[in-house]
Amino acid sequence: MKDGKPAGKKKKEKFSLRNIFYHNTFVLVFSFAIALVTWFVMAYGSDRNLTYTIYDVPITVVLSSEAEADGLRVFNKSYSTADIEVSGNSLITSKLTAEDFKVTASLNPTSTKLTGNTLQKATATVRAVKTSTLSEYDIVSVNPGEINLEYDRYKEVTLPLEDEIAYSADAGFYPGSPVLSEDSVTISGPESSVNKISRVAVAYTLDSPLRSSEEFSSPIRLYDQNNQEITDTSSLYLSLSTDTVQVTIPVLARKSVALVANTVHQPGGFPENRISIEPAQIDIAGAQEVLDSINEIRLASAIDFADLDLNRPTSFEMEIPLPSGVRNITNAGENTINRATVTINLNGYTKATVTVPEANIQILNPPAGKDVELTTKSIELTVVGPQAQVGRLTGDSISVQIDLANTPNRIGSAEAPVTAAISGSAGEACWIVGSYTAAITLTDTALVQANAETPSTGSAVGLVAVPQE
Repeated sequence: MKDGKPAGKKKKEKFSLRNIFYHNTFVLVFSFAIALVTWFVMAYGSDRNLTYTIYDVPITVVLSSEAEADGLRVFNKSYSTADIEVSGNSLITSKLTAEDFKVTASLNPTSTKLTGNTLQKATATVRAVKTSTLSEYDIVSVNPGEINLEYDRYKEVTLPLEDEIAYSADAGFYPGSPVLSEDSVTISGPESSVNKISRVAVAYTLDSPLRSSEEFSSPIRLYDQNNQEITDTSSLYLSLSTDTVQVTIPVLARKSVALVANTVHQPGGFPENRISIEPAQIDIAGAQEVLDSINEIRLASAIDFADLDLNRPTSFEMEIPLPSGVRNITNAGENTINRATVTINLNGYTKATVTVPEANIQILNPPAGKDVELTTKSIELTVVGPQAQVGRLTGDSISVQIDLANTPNRIGSAEAPVTAAISGSAGEACWIVGSYTAAITLTDTALVQANAETPSTGSAVGLVAVPQE
């Protein structure tokens, strides 16, 4: 006996559920039982024919070969996908997907019903077939069993894109024509829908006046044969090559500048108000810094007063040249003015013939080693000017020069051009019309000296001044 208790008697141990899983024998028996139950459950379930649904299988519409050859197409169907219910071993049906089926709706329409004015409608039966190697199951049903189709011939047209953009520019600015990113639009779809489209346009309104270039995008609008916009196109099933376009409206600075005529041989006293230009000015557009450097535009051709005979027209049409980077916007959009008419008013003017004596004829730049003899003893010139001034002109009022700088360095007779100038107050108002030459004789200076020492019985040949028209 120890501590008051009988010796040799053991303490009784308590039962614990946790401790039982630490016994190998129990764990083995328990695992076997669980596996046996699971096998019975799966075996029982796999032998049953359970139904299973595969969702959203695409529906393909099949047209007859005759319909395809006639250009028929289906443009709308009431359903695009179908749900297929199958029955079979769950181990198989649970693996099925939409790719394991082909769902079709056959259509064999006749083109004689097509009028080109409306889409045709038909109802087609939906069928499903297996396409995979998994075949130990049955197709129970297809939902929907029927679909509604809309069909027509296919048609495609390309129409020019019209500009119906409303805009304006602020004072001092010029808006150019809108530039569209597309020139035309291709419309395709059912023939009956395409036939409803008469034209296409970009319609847009800018409320504020422009002071700089503007860019924006705008939708394309469709119009019918009555020029009414087609706003609801959902039922037409149309496709457009583009449904929006980018629009750029260039805006330039503008300025009015005077046109100026170029003249040659114009007398200093000829009144400028006798030279008129129509139009007197034009409107130009360009970058502001370019316009700031332009105050006038000189016409391309020059008017030579030496050609202004009273018996000839005194109006001339000339091209208006434009500086680089500048546009002529005069009457832009209507008939842009590219040419101007210059008129010289000679009312009250007269002409007369004046004879210039040899004393008033001067020879310049004679060739080296040559002796020049003026065989023209006088020159007759035609003068135009106010009647009072012309009436007082004499040959002594005009000086003539013969410049031989470009005369060939040879001996013999020749004709040389002359220039004439009117002196005094008459020279400020009158001018010489036409061109003239004088006859000269060139000889070697040494020969002239030799002849001077030896008397000659010959005589020189005299030449007269010949007017050149």
